[in-house]
Amino acid sequence: MSKTATAFSATLLALLAGTSAHAQDRGGTDAQLRADTATLAYRNAAVPAPPGWKGPTFKLSHDYPTQDPGTCPKSECTWLDLKVDFTLPLSGPAPTWGSPWSDYIERVLDYIKKGQDPALRNEIGWKATVGSENRWFHVPWMAYDPTRGREYVHGMTNERTATLDDFGEDVEIDRGISKLLLANGQESTKFFETWAFGVYNRWGAYAIGRSIGRDGVPIAGTYGGVPAPAGLPFPEGTVVAKLLFTTATPTDVSYLKDSPAWQTDRHIPKGDEFLCERKIAEVRLIQLDIAVVDSRSPTRWVFGTFAWNGNKAGKTAWDKLEPVGLQWGSDPWTFPAVAQSGSIPAHESVLNKAIGTPQHFGCNERLAGPVDNKLSSCLSCHGGGFAPPIGFAATPTTAPPIFGFNGQCEVNSVDNAQYFSNNQFPMAYTGGQYQGLLSMDTSLQMQVAFEQYGQYKQYGKPAGCKASK
Repeated sequence: MSKTATAFSATLLALLAGTSAHAQDRGGTDAQLRADTATLAYRNAAVPAPPGWKGPTFKLSHDYPTQDPGTCPKSECTWLDLKVDFTLPLSGPAPTWGSPWSDYIERVLDYIKKGQDPALRNEIGWKATVGSENRWFHVPWMAYDPTRGREYVHGMTNERTATLDDFGEDVEIDRGISKLLLANGQESTKFFETWAFGVYNRWGAYAIGRSIGRDGVPIAGTYGGVPAPAGLPFPEGTVVAKLLFTTATPTDVSYLKDSPAWQTDRHIPKGDEFLCERKIAEVRLIQLDIAVVDSRSPTRWVFGTFAWNGNKAGKTAWDKLEPVGLQWGSDPWTFPAVAQSGSIPAHESVLNKAIGTPQHFGCNERLAGPVDNKLSSCLSCHGGGFAPPIGFAATPTTAPPIFGFNGQCEVNSVDNAQYFSNNQFPMAYTGGQYQGLLSMDTSLQMQVAFEQYGQYKQYGKPAGCKASK
């Protein structure tokens, strides 16, 4: 056994032995730590609203169903009743946008927007309860990290900072510096934060509640003899929705006009960096991501993305969300997963090339949204949703680099072949170099939850805030 493996095993045994040492180090008892764990896991925000705050205030929806919701009726999950083919012959042409793909994503959107505010106003925000139904739920442990964790207004988390060329409007590249010509003709080199939040329907919430206990501790189980979170995989009928907001304005990006502006406790910008200090400021809707479990897909998942188009006609905010495309696999036979000489066009993404706003899409015609990494793709990133064994924090040696690595999308390499592979739960991450990884079944929020618990278990506090671009 290697020295690394020996050290890993020794640490694992120490963690499994209990929390007494950590309790003594932090001056508390095991019982106190368990109480602290539940509080940290299920709190609403990393920093609560200040006294006198009169704006919207986020409340975590975590009354997860305890009874199996069963098969989603096709009268409710209408996209499951639509005839689609996710197994197109690789020797044939790549799929092109139109029916039934456009029908599929619109049916999912109809499900998501049911009962929500037509204008997506800040003062209303996202309604977890629709009528008398607890319709949408949140993942715990996402208010632990004070830097990127949930803020108190709408429960948003800080995601990837976008560079100017992500928006694709009047962009020039000069000596590696992205430039955007603003509406007033001036040149800008700003960076833009992305703030987002995600929700799961009751099928997804049933899996979440069985995977993380009321005490906040992740629950281990097995699936097909493979160690896994106890509640996974997510059942068919699961729907995930994520709204993404940008600090860019219509002055920066013209097609953001009329975009719903929400308040958020966001980082204060200074030049090309964002400080640890936060203040309430507006962010604007730029993107909506959707994901559904569909057993017909080779990965069991279908991901989709909408982009805001302020120039599009429509009576509601939802009408101005224009589909970017759908994806059901990472195209492991397309460059850079394979050499250019053997590469074929992507067959597991279908892109709306007629969309009314500039789009960079993803790596080699795979799907990615406006503020996503154009060197990646939706499923390639989410397919790397793995966490170290329960109780371990994530490090470069315990979890794959799903948010970027040297040569990403640029050269055929082992890293790219692993990244652009198709993983179906409970398969291990391709390559097997990360010991004991647990598949989160594409859920990056569940990955965060398990990893944040590991951070707390090992170190008792989150990593400190660091200003970043």
